[in-house]
Amino acid sequence: MATSMNLKEATVQYVQHLVDDGQKASTVGTARRTLDLLIADMGEAKEVGKILPVHTAAFFKSEAATTLNGRPRAQASILQIRRIVRAALVWWHEQGYSATVAIPKEDKRFLEPRKSRKTEAQPAPQSEAAQQAGETIEMQPESAADNQQEGQE
Repeated sequence: MATSMNLKEATVQYVQHLVDDGQKASTVGTARRTLDLLIADMGEAKEVGKILPVHTAAFFKSEAATTLNGRPRAQASILQIRRIVRAALVWWHEQGYSATVAIPKEDKRFLEPRKSRKTEAQPAPQSEAAQQAGETIEMQPESAADNQQEGQE
């Protein structure tokens, strides 16, 4: 069950987590300022567990997240704001402050772990003779190969 915590307290704890994690002072300051924008948009008393993806999407499209002093923010700044808010939402979920990670549907791809070159599918192993001839051999699981042999006999 998610623990009830308001946005202001959760933000303080997240910023403290960044400090304890050894993040640079500039990183912590940027996160604090960004989360202050979120608090100003949603309100201090908003419970973290009651933040929905639609609320987060509205914040991402809000003037606070897209403009600065009446001028449009740079695209890099907008992406940074989104990244910091997503990271905080994930951390709050991991801490049990919310039952789900309240990010918009179009940002769900950021929750999936990245594939590294090592985890990508490797080509099927080939015999030396096939490699020299430039042929590719399709490998089948043993059970499938056994079933084909039984049918041919």
